[in-house]
Amino acid sequence: MADPADPRTPVATAIADTVASTESVFADIDGLTDAEAREPSLLPGWSRGHVLTHLARNADAMVNLLTWARTGDETPMYPSREQRTADIEAGSGRSASDLVVDVHATHERMLATMDAMPDAAWDNPLRYGLRKTEALGRDIPHIRRVEIEVHHVDLNLAYTLAHLPEHFVERMLSDVSADYSADPDKPGMVLVGIDGEGRWTVEPGGPEVSGPPPSLLGWLLGRTDGVGLHADGPLPTLGAWR
Repeated sequence: MADPADPRTPVATAIADTVASTESVFADIDGLTDAEAREPSLLPGWSRGHVLTHLARNADAMVNLLTWARTGDETPMYPSREQRTADIEAGSGRSASDLVVDVHATHERMLATMDAMPDAAWDNPLRYGLRKTEALGRDIPHIRRVEIEVHHVDLNLAYTLAHLPEHFVERMLSDVSADYSADPDKPGMVLVGIDGEGRWTVEPGGPEVSGPPPSLLGWLLGRTDGVGLHADGPLPTLGAWR
């Protein structure tokens, strides 16, 4: 049980969740063959090699954010979007063993950087992502976990939306609904998990869309076309999440 007197307990829990999610990825990729690394992921135009390279470079990006939180010096995730894309493309064709070693090594480097963070630095502000979303240092472990969990599904191995941890799905549905509510270009709707599994409103509200929470999340994230969901009439057109 979390100790409310320890200000780092929530961060420690978030780190532990991220480690558990990453170890699940390791279990699926540690025996990957070169042929499997070349096979398509669920992301258009990306092989599994692209996804694994992205996960490794994203761990480096988390180190940059941690450095920003620790020092107060602005250290963006990537030098530029163009450089991010070029690095992923350049690394995508490596052997499976090189890809897997890269994911392992960058994860360990990120954890070491987290372990060295002063307590006060977790509350320092930063910005991340294409939209320069404002966050605190303590948000970094969850930001990383989102990348790990969603791209684990994208690897197109045995891990599917149905395997996402329940509490992760619930938090993501709340977070993504809030993001959509803040975007005037997104349609209003009410998301309803079947069998009383939750209810999330995208302001200003609108038609009800119901289904299993993992299916609702997959649709919001653009990973499905709404398979398994039900609405009175056609499903709203969403556009990209971020």
